[in-house]
Formats: sequence, structure tokens, C-alpha cells
Amino acid sequence: MIQINISALPWQEFSVVLDGQNCVISLRQVAESMYCNLTCNGVDIFKGRKICNGTPINTYPSPNFKGRLMIDTLGNSDPQYEGLNERWILVYANDGEVLNG
Repeated sequence: MIQINISALPWQEFSVVLDGQNCVISLRQVAESMYCNLTCNGVDIFKGRKICNGTPINTYPSPNFKGRLMIDTLGNSDPQYEGLNERWILVYANDGEVLNG
């Protein structure tokens, strides 16, 4: 499992290589909820997926993206941008790893 460094910003988009996959991830805070988009090797995997505490962001397998993304948190509340990369940490687990959630 690896931690993906993110900023405490209400909207951000960044590129990262995850298990050999070229990914573009965007995180956006809208009111009290945070949402995520994921593109892998130029293919949209999901858009506007709400990030909930203790739940993988990509809950269903995709032939175009291997592994899982999740916000690992201290506490029980859903993520807010002010605590990103401190209280709420974005993690990636490949298909052989298990996320705690």
C-alpha cells in the first residue's frame, strides 16, 4: 500500500503512476462532501465519485484500472479538504493488498 501525497486544497488535479498505470486524479470539495475523478492511461474510470469514510473510492473492479483507492482517516467523519494529507490520507492498494475499510 502506498500513500499518495495530496494538498489541503478544495480542488486539485494531479498525475501519478500507480502500479505502472498512468493516472490522473482530481479531488474536489463541494459543500460538506468530497468527490473524486480517476483517469487511467487516458480512460475515464469514474467521475464524481463521493468519498466516504471507510469505503474504497472505486468499489467495483474495472478492466482498465487495477487496484483500489481509499481515503484512510483518523476518526469517523468523511474527508474535508482542510485535513487532507494529515487527518485524511489518500492511499492506493494493488490487487494483492487489502484496504482497511
